Amino acid sequence: MKLKLVPVLFSLFASMSAQASEPQAFIGVGINDGVSSINDGWNFNPSVRIGANINDNHRLYSYLEIKKELYNFVASYDYLVPFTKSGDWRGFIGASTGVQIAESSKDDLVLGAQTGINYRINKNFNTELGYRVHDTRSVWKTRNMSQLDTFYISLDFAV
Repeated sequence: MKLKLVPVLFSLFASMSAQASEPQAFIGVGINDGVSSINDGWNFNPSVRIGANINDNHRLYSYLEIKKELYNFVASYDYLVPFTKSGDWRGFIGASTGVQIAESSKDDLVLGAQTGINYRINKNFNTELGYRVHDTRSVWKTRNMSQLDTFYISLDFAV
């Protein structure tokens, strides 16, 4: 599976999210910084994401992280916990799976988990600060888990 299948997978996940009962769909952009399956050192990588808040406590989304000839396409589920009565501040914890597509090597499975804080700026915008531990199936045994830190920040727009 090469880069040509990324739009197909992205569309499939988006349509599955849209079939849930009255979710609030969103699109977003982010910056990832850290050591992960796509980075050997602390580098910034852009990402785009699309998903849906199923309700106040459940969210599904997918994101595409890009670094030169490597692409991580990942689907995630998060459980959200409101910190305030208004629900503007929420913590989350979740799990992810996806595929790493490399132009010069074999594609690989990505597995991981994430946690962080989400802030609702207004009814149309959210921002998020998170921490991920993700790696590929082929190299996870050769790395120390403390080498897989990825911090990210994102801005989402409700559609």
